[in-house]
Amino acid sequence: MAIWAASSGAGGIGAGVGGGGGTAASAMSAAESAVVRNISKNLSKVRKDVQRGKPVQAWRRLGLRKGTSKTREAAECAVFSYGRVQDFFTRNPCRGLHRVQFPVSYDGGSASVLVSRVQMRNATQARQFRRLIDEHGSGDVEPFLPDVQFTGEHYDSARDRSAVFVAEAESASGDVPDQVLDSVAEAAVLLARRAT
Repeated sequence: MAIWAASSGAGGIGAGVGGGGGTAASAMSAAESAVVRNISKNLSKVRKDVQRGKPVQAWRRLGLRKGTSKTREAAECAVFSYGRVQDFFTRNPCRGLHRVQFPVSYDGGSASVLVSRVQMRNATQARQFRRLIDEHGSGDVEPFLPDVQFTGEHYDSARDRSAVFVAEAESASGDVPDQVLDSVAEAAVLLARRAT
């Protein structure tokens, strides 16, 4: 987990959560278009950067600058979740929760990113949890920094055996377009998954 959390230089998230999101109607600038293209084009190279222990290089390859990460570990998940997701964790306790929040920036603005790794007891529970969290409005794992409220509009998830990775992105400054936020979430979940 330390690799994807290293710092340097759309989904099942909660109903009723407001927050700063990107704008679908706003036209992307050249810098924003480049970020989306870089992410799409370079994901396979990013996988190799992460496997080599070079997460900063991975973010740069995507045209993004990653800020300092803050992390929180927990032995259980129900306390740090809400909605039907919390109900699921009450019936199916997780084995561990690792959350990382960090900013990423580019020439057009910045986004706040939350990545959660939920370790379930087995692959069946992990599949059930991922199916639930992928449903918009089902609840969420709570962020621990209050700077941005995550809406679940810019979201991605992945499962690796009994672990589920959930990434969310929201605009922090500037008018970050939806396509950039979606691409950031996709890259964040990939980087988290590949680093374990």
